[in-house]
Amino acid sequence: ASDETHIMFINTIRNNDLDVVTRNYINITFVCRYPINYMVQQPNGENMIRVDVKTITLNTEDGNFSVSMLLYKDEDFEDKWTTVPSLTLDDNIYVKVLMIPAHLLLRVERCWATPTNDPYSNIQYTFIKDSCPVLSNEPLTVLKNGQGPEAMFRIQMFKFVGSSYKNVFLHCNVQICHNTPGVCQPNCSGEDNNGRMRRDVTTAHTVSYGPIRRRLLESDQPSLNSGVPSVETFALAGLLAVLLLITGVFGRLWLRTRRSYPAQETQLTLSNIHHNAERLEAKDTT
Repeated sequence: ASDETHIMFINTIRNNDLDVVTRNYINITFVCRYPINYMVQQPNGENMIRVDVKTITLNTEDGNFSVSMLLYKDEDFEDKWTTVPSLTLDDNIYVKVLMIPAHLLLRVERCWATPTNDPYSNIQYTFIKDSCPVLSNEPLTVLKNGQGPEAMFRIQMFKFVGSSYKNVFLHCNVQICHNTPGVCQPNCSGEDNNGRMRRDVTTAHTVSYGPIRRRLLESDQPSLNSGVPSVETFALAGLLAVLLLITGVFGRLWLRTRRSYPAQETQLTLSNIHHNAERLEAKDTT
């Protein structure tokens, strides 16, 4: 800008909108005003334009924010779990990741699960990557991400392969963005947009939740108690024992009968011989 006597240069210093900051918003406007007409008398520079330079030192402070992960019992996200969740494989996990204070935007960058509380475990199941679902056919729905101070999604309960793994632990990398519309919200339709947004915000933080216990259905109970005999097994074993006892009793009676039968037969034979001898003696006498 200019008038009849002076030329003015106006500019504004702002903090970078694309960085993650924890200080107040900075907007400094300055004006440089120079006269149009100067009388040049000597080439020694005495009448050259002089610019006064003033250095402005701004006080900066580190800000703190808290990020939490909560689990809810239904899609209304009102009744949260206050005890260890116990879910079947047919149930959904309703997850909310929120930030305090709530004057910035939060975006979930990556979410994964481990069978232990170690987020760096060798066994990992990643279901959100680059702020989008890994698989399109995954039973996962991202309800809110990068639109406010909280992110929400639901995913069907799952289990890790192996009988020794009973629990599930969830972990998420989250990023904090400025509250500029469209800067933090992911676009899951293509990789280029996601890559650009990942370069805009590089500061990530990890938040975890667990354990989540797997509750067995009634149909799964027999496999769990396969080593314990059932009531029917005990009844069948008792019946077999009674049959064996009855068989043993009859067997012993039969053996006793067989042992006494030859003795009786011998006694009858001796009696017949004695009777025949008496008959012969009677004939000889006559």
